[in-house]
Amino acid sequence: MMNNHRVLLYLTILFISIFSITLSSTPNCPVEADPASILSCVAIDAVGLVQATKGNLRVFCTMAERFMECVKTKTRGCVGEEFVRGSLTELIELSQKCCANKNEKISEECPFIARPQCFSLDDTVQTSDGDEISIRNLQIGQKVLAFDHIDQIISTEIIAMLHYENNSQALFYTFTTESGHQLSLTSEHLIYIGNQSYIQARHIDSKVHQLFTIEQNGLLKSSAIRSIDVQLKYGYATPITQHGTLLVNRISSSCYASIHHHSIGHIAMAPLRWIHQTKQIFGLIDTKETNENGIHWYPKALNNIVHTFIPFPGLFTTTTGTI
Repeated sequence: MMNNHRVLLYLTILFISIFSITLSSTPNCPVEADPASILSCVAIDAVGLVQATKGNLRVFCTMAERFMECVKTKTRGCVGEEFVRGSLTELIELSQKCCANKNEKISEECPFIARPQCFSLDDTVQTSDGDEISIRNLQIGQKVLAFDHIDQIISTEIIAMLHYENNSQALFYTFTTESGHQLSLTSEHLIYIGNQSYIQARHIDSKVHQLFTIEQNGLLKSSAIRSIDVQLKYGYATPITQHGTLLVNRISSSCYASIHHHSIGHIAMAPLRWIHQTKQIFGLIDTKETNENGIHWYPKALNNIVHTFIPFPGLFTTTTGTI
């Protein structure tokens, strides 16, 4: 461990020395007297800044602006200017998407904007046959493991994919339990905390709440939360099951997001269950249908109806108008 620290120290000294020599060769470089100060401009990347601000858009944009100004003022005219800017490419792109001027609309590509998102495409569910399958590859009609109102493990069908994006970036809360299980959810997705209670991911307190995992004996067991991290990931999906629940990475979760109450979300999705059952009767379910990017027509229509005719401000927690 001590040797690793020494190697890191030597590399840091070498890095500063190279910059010192490089920058001193450029007469207009503003940091030639103190080359170490350039490190303050590259001390944090997009991922680090997202974690530091916990996904708060206003705080992120304020801090990002400061780093951009640091790059602009401390490296202008320096030989290493392009190097520094290149190291912050992701942060610059993220700022351009999310940090709009006062009268401008934030880009739909900004991962900080809470939408009807859900699970990371890289997470997995377990089929009724015991196989693991990534959410990326889930298909309508597949039978997967979920849990019912008395915490019994059950087999249920995937009836719809409410939202699917394989290339878009989203902000995830990643929970790691003491049992070693890990689950990533977008901020307003509901997760199970026991006693038929669900809470949005952003409101989980590791000192107060516990998550429930499926054990080898097939029963749900509570597990303390070891850590909660905020991460940017590419790809997300919102699979809906007949029972409205799902076991993802062996952790119990709701299928619903952008709403406070799991039961209301389940009632709202009843028409999708009826449509699926009707298709089953007539043999119209295509189990080989591939997932396409976008929002399913039903939640889009439901959202627009609610905001047009039944404007309950406390019903949804994300969308504030028609989509």
